[in-house]
Amino acid sequence: MIDLYELVILSCTVIAGYLTYKLYLYPFYLSPIRKLPGPPTDAPLMGNTLSFLKEEFGVPQLRWAEKYGGLLRFHGFLNVPRIQITDPKLIQHVTVNNVYEYPKPPFLIANLLPILGKGLLLVEGDVHKRQRKLMTPAFTFANIKGMVPIFAKPLHTLKKIWIELLENHKDGKEIQIDIMSFMSKATLDAIGMIGFNYQLNALTGNDELANAYTMAFGTENKPHALYIILSNYFPIMRNIPIKANRDTQRASKIVDKVSMRLVKERQEAAIKGELEGNDLLTSLIKVNLQQSNEEEKMSDIELQQQIMTILAAGHETTSVATTWAIWFLSKHLDIQDTLRKEIIEHFPDSDFVPDFDTINSLEYLNCVIKETMRLVPPVPIGLRIASKDDILNGYLIPKGTRVSINIVAMHRLSSFWGPDAEKFVPSRWLDPTLTTKLSNFNYLPFLTGPRSCIGNKVALNEFKVFLAVLIRNFKFREIEGFAVKKELRITWRPKPNLKCWVSRVKE
Repeated sequence: MIDLYELVILSCTVIAGYLTYKLYLYPFYLSPIRKLPGPPTDAPLMGNTLSFLKEEFGVPQLRWAEKYGGLLRFHGFLNVPRIQITDPKLIQHVTVNNVYEYPKPPFLIANLLPILGKGLLLVEGDVHKRQRKLMTPAFTFANIKGMVPIFAKPLHTLKKIWIELLENHKDGKEIQIDIMSFMSKATLDAIGMIGFNYQLNALTGNDELANAYTMAFGTENKPHALYIILSNYFPIMRNIPIKANRDTQRASKIVDKVSMRLVKERQEAAIKGELEGNDLLTSLIKVNLQQSNEEEKMSDIELQQQIMTILAAGHETTSVATTWAIWFLSKHLDIQDTLRKEIIEHFPDSDFVPDFDTINSLEYLNCVIKETMRLVPPVPIGLRIASKDDILNGYLIPKGTRVSINIVAMHRLSSFWGPDAEKFVPSRWLDPTLTTKLSNFNYLPFLTGPRSCIGNKVALNEFKVFLAVLIRNFKFREIEGFAVKKELRITWRPKPNLKCWVSRVKE
């Protein structure tokens, strides 16, 4: 009979053996992924996590892609094997040909759920197919065309605020402004109007939904890279009653309440035959009511969750992209001047209301937009997980393997973009040879395939309007000695919030 001492020794031996297998033998000697090229680990048990934490996101990944190619292996915390892809053919394989066999990892969904809701971005499989089918009609060309003038409305409010700040300043010529903060509020107001015809008034700060949303999902409360990494292994972190979690939970209840009220109001209006408008929620409800099969329809909860998705995805990408564009332009005044000249030629009146055709005819504006999203794609990485064994370039990829679609690395590969790949050069987009090389699998600021951003054309037009109005009315100059880093949260945000010298454009 085994006594207690022997039982303890046996248990410790089994545990030690399992840990040795899991943390050392499997990742380095048994996993099929070990056969792929890739970087050495940083430290025992840490895999390559220290590289992610020590360097700006994208720097080590680009270095690896340049050295080891379009399919490589690296190791996460506790030496868990991972793969990174930048090969266009493999990106097509994962994002198009086998898109539903590579869902988002559960830990990522758990972290994003309080912010995005269980809407189109976070559902999978047949649910995603059904929801995307119902939402697609809301993003017609005619609807997007009608949104363009609406995007300018919060910018007129922003313009007044900035002019007042300038006039109240001692010299009235130039002031330092927190660009990120204002862009976040202005884009939130814009998405409120085109998303569900709701006046969020984030710029003036007097709406319940806007205040709650900002408190829950503002810069301070958005999960950052270290939190996301640790919560992958310790999910209980999401429920620890720290201030950020308490604020998020409290404000989420308000967001849920108000967004459900919006759904109910539209549903009641539809029943009475009084549903009007072309905002995204109204368009979605109209399509939803036209479905003859009840199983195809979205429930009220699903509709409410789409509001959260529209709020988060609809304002975050444009606010971050516009902020980075201003950052680049503040450092390249010659490019800023060239852009402003083009804008003034098409919009001589500083209080102009843009229209779809004109804003999309500005060639250099389009170049600046594309170059900004090349260097700083709002979401620089797509995370997926293999739901079954697969073969990539002849290598066995076991079920459960985490796959990193590294957009930022692909967008900076010198082998494709040339020796100036890491420089801000909008004029590169005027080169016709670049256009012939481009595809949906080597330039993908909104990902690609069935899981790409359904509102990418909305975001692009909003970005164009925001940048055109701002550059037409204001000059931006970098603050000497002010440095920002790119911090991966939900999107690629500047840390600290980007500030610039701002002055008015003389008429």
